[in-house]
Amino acid sequence: MGIVISPSFLFANSFNELVQEKRILENQFGIETLECFPFIKNIGFTDDQIPLMEQCLKGTSTLKEALSNVSHRDYKEVGISNRFLRTAGFNTVLVDWKASPTEIARFLNTRLSIEQRTQFLDKIYALKKEIASQIRVKDLYCSKEISNSDCLKGYENLAAVRATPATKKLAWHEIMITNSPSNPDAPRKLILGFNNTPAEMRDRLKKDPYQSWRPQKKLYDAIQEKYGKAFKKKLQLENFVCAADITLQECEQGATHLLEASKSTSFRMRYWGQVVINRYNTLIQDDFHAQIRFDLSAEQIVQYFSRKALKTQAEKDTTLAVKLEGRTKNNPSKLRAVCDLSGLRAALCANAFKTFIRFVKNNRDYQAQQPWDTLMFVDGAQLDRVNFALNSSARTTYLYIDANSNDEQFSNYLGKFRSGN
Repeated sequence: MGIVISPSFLFANSFNELVQEKRILENQFGIETLECFPFIKNIGFTDDQIPLMEQCLKGTSTLKEALSNVSHRDYKEVGISNRFLRTAGFNTVLVDWKASPTEIARFLNTRLSIEQRTQFLDKIYALKKEIASQIRVKDLYCSKEISNSDCLKGYENLAAVRATPATKKLAWHEIMITNSPSNPDAPRKLILGFNNTPAEMRDRLKKDPYQSWRPQKKLYDAIQEKYGKAFKKKLQLENFVCAADITLQECEQGATHLLEASKSTSFRMRYWGQVVINRYNTLIQDDFHAQIRFDLSAEQIVQYFSRKALKTQAEKDTTLAVKLEGRTKNNPSKLRAVCDLSGLRAALCANAFKTFIRFVKNNRDYQAQQPWDTLMFVDGAQLDRVNFALNSSARTTYLYIDANSNDEQFSNYLGKFRSGN
């Protein structure tokens, strides 16, 4: 598979610096939300997330430099991506991580006048009102994957549908307009492509809201009936899920490969909480959860997940982490140390506690500034956990640090929050 296992601590600085850069963007430039590659679907394998983190840090640092040359402070949400895009109105943008400060500043400074923006939003509101008069829908919106102009085009096409009496009787919970139509991930949800013609939209609107979900429900039921008991018996697998955007055939192919892999004794000796079969990624998320690409062979699955801790080792690591957490209580730093409850291996959690205990022991006079009262260890090599830490509602009192950090990285990071600085 060509997977190279790299020591994660070599990249811990990327996460720690990224959290720092986000704080600066928030305090100096009013950026409320910062996400690393928010719409990326095809990650690949677990370690393929690490270069994305480095690219995100590069893009964020460049963005900070560029914002000093931007004449306004209108932007509230920024995605570090592989392209430039204005989306979700006028406060949200994507910027290209590899662009220069000049290119980013030019993009951010180029904007419609207040009158043009008002005119655009008035068009959107009028179209949504017209659509609501024809179609019963609780929540109508565009995804942030498409541009403002594409969103407008999608609303114009939907408004031109001119719903029939039959479609007016149907009630949708959600209609989302995005790049292309796809299977829904929830009942009574309709996903339309902005480029769909009014006729194509009308055909999809004609279906009963539950009809668009039933194939997915049927898929889950069929797979669970065929494989659920076997997975429970062989792996003690708590939850087997197929991603909403894969076909029944792809889901069954993935389930078949997983069942074949479960014949391996070493594979069964690991914890399995939830496994998601999906189109693109094979990820080890923690001691329990995983994503597996549907076409990965049984042999490749067994080989790749041999990296996962055995049950016996995971239990030892969990016991040690709990013990070490107890040792950190009421420490002189005034920081309560905790591990991220999602996506963190027990071994990594325990190792982070050890590093923190050494830090406190070697810095007995260290106390954190107010209002910081909690230090949370996060796996900074996982994209979703990085985005969680960057935008957590608790970030006003929580410090987030990469659990992969070594002693020097730990000391450098916490030194920035020392009382008296």
